[in-house]
Amino acid sequence: MAGQSLLSMKGMDFMLVLGLLGAFVAVCLFITYFNLMVLEPYRKRRQIQKRLRSNKREQEFHAQIFKAYQDAQNSPVITILQKLTGFSKADSIQRQLLQADIYLTPGVFICIIGILGCIGFIVGSQIGGLWAWGLGAGLGFLPFLILRWKKKRKTMKIEKQMPEAMELLARSLRAGHTLQSTLELVSHEIPPPLGKEMRVTYEEQRLGLSISQALRRMADRVASQDLRYFVTAVLIQSETGGNLAELLETIGNLIRDRLKLKGKVRALTAEGRFSAMVLIGLPVVTFAFLYLVNPKYVMILLTDPLGTKILTAGVFMVIFGALAMKKMVTIKV
Repeated sequence: MAGQSLLSMKGMDFMLVLGLLGAFVAVCLFITYFNLMVLEPYRKRRQIQKRLRSNKREQEFHAQIFKAYQDAQNSPVITILQKLTGFSKADSIQRQLLQADIYLTPGVFICIIGILGCIGFIVGSQIGGLWAWGLGAGLGFLPFLILRWKKKRKTMKIEKQMPEAMELLARSLRAGHTLQSTLELVSHEIPPPLGKEMRVTYEEQRLGLSISQALRRMADRVASQDLRYFVTAVLIQSETGGNLAELLETIGNLIRDRLKLKGKVRALTAEGRFSAMVLIGLPVVTFAFLYLVNPKYVMILLTDPLGTKILTAGVFMVIFGALAMKKMVTIKV
């Protein structure tokens, strides 16, 4: 009897294991079926929609680039500033906006600066002292900081892509392609932002501009000295003749050597940049820590008129020190 009960328990355990194994296999099959029949088609549809949206945005960007110069001239804000203050930097602002991939007209950009400056002045006037002028100037200067940051980021990406693009251009020219078809090929093979700029240049010359005009406009849209080397070489070669493929290979090697030198300089100045960040952030962190630990100890800087003046002077000194240290560790290559 005991042996039979033991056998029956083992049989029940075996059936339970088989049942659990079958349930596990069924769950795995269901997950696989759900992934193949539901999730995978959904992912493919999302990818297709994303590509279509990106193509639509790219075409809108291209149209905005084509209209940018005319819109800059017809801006009523720029016209009023020109009459009142003699302001005549619309072309320069438009060029910098395009170099940062910010598709706004100079008039809209100046309006944003004015609105942010007014908001900062109103908020600062509630605090008192020099905070009104400080916050007004700070918020008004914020769009320029964003513009400079985006412009620098785009330039760095393009400079990293330039050696590969020059090699691809040289190989394509040696294979017998024309410069126009080579630009189209590079626009498909090189990722943005350089690929997008090449595509815009190709579309501009296809829509009626000469290749020299399209290249000059590309040089205006990109704040890169390396790209200007390429544009200058193509423009000179179009007038004097010569082996453009060999010239582009030389430019690619030159850009690669400059990137290596920039990397060495950045490594050598890393200590100075880190020290600058620590010295700039230390007063802010100390003030925040003291405010959390003992608010009454630091509130005198915000409530007392003399404390407000001292705090304002400290902020300006930190900003001045940051600019000075940045100048010390910046080495142009």
